[in-house]
Amino acid sequence: MQKKHKVGLATAAAVLMAVPGGLVVKNQAAAAEREAERKSLEQAAEEVFQRHADAPQAQWRKHPPSAGTVWNQADARAVVGEVKRKGALFIVDVDEFTTPYTSDTNGRKLSPDTPYAGSHRFVFKRDGDDWRLVQDLTDQLSK
Repeated sequence: MQKKHKVGLATAAAVLMAVPGGLVVKNQAAAAEREAERKSLEQAAEEVFQRHADAPQAQWRKHPPSAGTVWNQADARAVVGEVKRKGALFIVDVDEFTTPYTSDTNGRKLSPDTPYAGSHRFVFKRDGDDWRLVQDLTDQLSK
């Protein structure tokens, strides 16, 4: 009977020691998943910003470039802030940083112009492995 008792105590001790370790691994896995989701949302927002920056009617193209140069391209970057999940929807606060570039009339001598920044609130939904922009709530940020 004492042998069974010792084996039972040893098993119980092993389980108690394994449970906190298991919780730590589970928490680390959940944190890694949230970080991957955040990076994925950041990339989706960046794609939205880049599409806007590449559009012929983009805001940065409305002003004349420096003398002797032409507008060439713009590079957009996104930085995700708060992410709220509501069922299948993800409400994402994201900052935009877009840098327009000028070049000479031959497309050489690429030079960054004054960058601009903005804060946005988007609603994304999973679309397979990608994200689909469901709604732009940016106008509601100041309310």
